Amino acid sequence: MTLRPYARLALGTAILGAGIVAVPAAAVAAPAPENARLAAVTEKDPDTGRNKRYLVGPDEVAPVVLGVTNVGDKPVAGLVVQVRVYNDLDLVKRYDNCWYAVNSNQDAAWCEFADELDVEATLALTAPMVKTAPGARADRLPAVVFRWASKEWADAQGGVRALAEQDAGLDTEPVRGTEGTLPLETRSLPLTESRHPLNFAYVGLITPQSPEPTASPSAVPTGSPSAPSTASPSASPAAPGSGNGGEGGGLPLTGAGTATLAAVGAGLLLLGGGGYLVARRRRTRFVA
Repeated sequence: MTLRPYARLALGTAILGAGIVAVPAAAVAAPAPENARLAAVTEKDPDTGRNKRYLVGPDEVAPVVLGVTNVGDKPVAGLVVQVRVYNDLDLVKRYDNCWYAVNSNQDAAWCEFADELDVEATLALTAPMVKTAPGARADRLPAVVFRWASKEWADAQGGVRALAEQDAGLDTEPVRGTEGTLPLETRSLPLTESRHPLNFAYVGLITPQSPEPTASPSAVPTGSPSAPSTASPSASPAAPGSGNGGEGGGLPLTGAGTATLAAVGAGLLLLGGGGYLVARRRRTRFVA
C-alpha cells in the first residue's frame, strides 16, 4: 500500500515532463503542404533531347525560358517561382513582383503571379531574367535553377518577401524591383519524365573566333595567261629572264632549250676537231 503514492507521483512527473517536451515541438509550425502539382519545364535541344543551352556573349541577356505545367487535376490560382543563379550569372533585377536576394556567389529571386494555370496548361517566363557578367568566363556559368510553387503555398510561408529573406546572406536584406511587372505567357514546352517542380536551364558563352588564315596563292602552270608576274620564268629561250623587260641580269635558262644548245655546241666541236685532223694530215704529207 505504501508504494502506490510514489508510483502515482512518478507517473504524474513523467506525464508532466512529456507535456513540457511536447509544447515546443507543437509551437514550431511545419511548412504548409503543397497541394498543387506543378512541373518545371524549359526548351529542349532537338539534337540531344536535353535542356537547351542558351549561347550569349559577356554582359548579355540570356533568353532562357522558365516554364511551368499544371500536371494536377484542378486549376492553380496564383503561382510563385524561385530563380537562382551563381558565379558569373546575374539576375536582371527590375520587376516589381519579384524580391531579390544576394548571398555570397548566389543571386536569388522570388516572383509571384496572379495568373490561373489550368490543368495541362503551360505558362513561362520569357522576359529578360538572366544575364552574364561583364567579365564572364565559360567555366563560371553553372545552371540556372528554377522552382515553381502555388501562391497559396507561398502565402502560408509568409509570402515571397519572407521566402527571399531566407535566401539573403548575413547583414543583407532582399530588395524589390521597381521597373514594371514580370509577365507570364502561354507556351508549349516538353514535360520531363520526373514532372518535378524544380528544373535547370543552361547558359553558354560565345567565345570570339580566331581569324582564319589567309589562303596562299594557288600554283599556276608556267605559261598560263593568268600566271602572276612573280611566277618562275618560262622555259622558252625567247622568254626574258626577269620581269623587267629582259634588262639586267636574268635568271639562267633551264630545261629543253639548254639541252638543245648543248647538243649543237657538241656537234660543232666535233666538226671542228675533224677538220683540224684532216688539215694536219694534209700538212704532214706535203713535200716541199
